[in-house]
Amino acid sequence: MNVRLMNSNEKIAAVLASTLKLIQTNGFHGTPMSKIAQDSDVAIGTIYHYFPSKDDLIFALFKHCRTLLNDYIFDGIKDDFDYKDSFIHIWRNFVKFYLENGHIFSFFEQFFSSPYYEKNKAEIQEPVGGQNKVVDFLQEGIDRKILKQVDVHLLVASYIGVALSTVHSIKFKDLKFSEQNVEDLIGIIWDGAINREKNN
Repeated sequence: MNVRLMNSNEKIAAVLASTLKLIQTNGFHGTPMSKIAQDSDVAIGTIYHYFPSKDDLIFALFKHCRTLLNDYIFDGIKDDFDYKDSFIHIWRNFVKFYLENGHIFSFFEQFFSSPYYEKNKAEIQEPVGGQNKVVDFLQEGIDRKILKQVDVHLLVASYIGVALSTVHSIKFKDLKFSEQNVEDLIGIIWDGAINREKNN
């Protein structure tokens, strides 16, 4: 019998994948460390070696999923994109990522309405969705006077809020994800965010 032992990176990946899957099905409270160990085929002592508590594991999973999201939504931005092109590209990718990764969408929804978010709020320092890079991107638009001169968190709430609402509508309310719908939504968001005094 050929047995290949998992290295530490594989074990961590297996634990994170199992935790994500189990939380989607059972929620936070219905996902004890023992069940994660069984599902991931990683000894519970090993899990505690990498993650001293369930809280540590959940927050590590949050940071992992946030990195996956950020890497995805900013991928494909070209050197010849102007700010508006990037604004549209990031929003499209945001919606697409959540439609293709329902387990992560579910995890984020549960995380941000749970005590885990409150416990880690100071470290996260983000009002909506956990996207530091999106905050930085929108702040750049404000600084360059391309976007309205308002608190960046208002723009984040609008930009990400519409994307999340769109995902909800597609998943649960049978909104057709047509190209025309996308164009209409992006137009509404851009028109609401643009600094017309600067861009007239």
